[in-house]
Amino acid sequence: MTTKIGLYKCGKQWRVRWFGKYSPQTGKQKRYSKTFGRKTDAERFREEKRQEFGQGVMRDPSSESLKVYCERWLSCKTGIEGIRPATVILYQGTLQRLYDYFGVDRLFRNISRAEAKSFLANLKPKIERTKPLSSWAQHRILRQCKTIFSEAIRDGIIAVNPFADISGPKCTPSEWHYFKGAEFYKLLDVTPTLRERVLYILAYTAGLRESEALALCWMDIDFDKNRLSVVNRPATKEYPPFDIKDGDTRTIPLPKFTVNLLTELHAEAPEAVPFVLMDKQDCQRVRDKWRECREQGKNWLNRYWANNVIRNFHRRIKQAGIDPGGKKLTVHVLRKCCCQNWANELPMNVVRELAGHADIETTSKFYSTVDEAHLDAAASAGDKLLAADHGLTTPGVLSEKQRV
Repeated sequence: MTTKIGLYKCGKQWRVRWFGKYSPQTGKQKRYSKTFGRKTDAERFREEKRQEFGQGVMRDPSSESLKVYCERWLSCKTGIEGIRPATVILYQGTLQRLYDYFGVDRLFRNISRAEAKSFLANLKPKIERTKPLSSWAQHRILRQCKTIFSEAIRDGIIAVNPFADISGPKCTPSEWHYFKGAEFYKLLDVTPTLRERVLYILAYTAGLRESEALALCWMDIDFDKNRLSVVNRPATKEYPPFDIKDGDTRTIPLPKFTVNLLTELHAEAPEAVPFVLMDKQDCQRVRDKWRECREQGKNWLNRYWANNVIRNFHRRIKQAGIDPGGKKLTVHVLRKCCCQNWANELPMNVVRELAGHADIETTSKFYSTVDEAHLDAAASAGDKLLAADHGLTTPGVLSEKQRV
């Protein structure tokens, strides 16, 4: 097989020629060429080709369209890695944006860095609304595009990722309301049902996400050791699967207050309902939704576990007279408060494991809040240090002699 990349003069022009695979029709290698007006341009192109082939790029230019390659890529990624249905939906959204902008028949290998930048600059919400696409959504789309085109390099389709060195918008975590203990008790006081109070306490003291709390089964709780486990659960004929976001099974210790509420709820739990936070009606709703998904060939999504959770929470916040001061306030914020409380007392790697984060950078980024209590503690630590250095038993104002 000829692998040479030749440079030839053709009249006043220069031509770079290389060979590809053998053609089954002719039994000969396919031949490709590109013509240039200047020798220096031809030499530069020849060197680029040598580097590409050395990196594993196919000698025959790929004729796969954007849609053909992306659909095949997503199918392989789903089948091999078993990514969550919600993640598949997000990737499908990004692919559709690529199709809408470049066209489904566009050759995958012909997308340039300049066009990639233009694509990102023109991102807009799918549904018309007053708010622009959030920086987090833009960052996710860019990250997914980088992943797709990086895979294409490994597949030998392209030599350079057009999205590789493009920086996305700066993503600043939104401010959320940090519940102190007294404020959380106010919330519990106005919450009328035990089941709803248990939902809030599981988020605030065990750091459970909404779906994790709503899918929690009694068998996941160890009352002897005061612990609960968040586990992946396969689907059955009656009940849908549960997939943990960003991680594997984790075990969380429970404070006594939480265990007492769970014990109280367990005493009145309906028979034949395996879920901690569901009555018979809620359980039937989940079963019906699961049957509907199977009949329609749809994937089960974790958000299907919830029912009126956000509406009820906002109502309780209003009844408790809690003013978030314009900061974000949802049930998920209770989980954030729990993770921040852990971060105040525990090493970050322990917080990562308890919170169920796949990457410790996520834990460090979102749970390093500094508030007034931290500032007061820092001042107190300084007082204690100065007192110890000067032989004082308690912090206080140093005498003139001690200051000298």
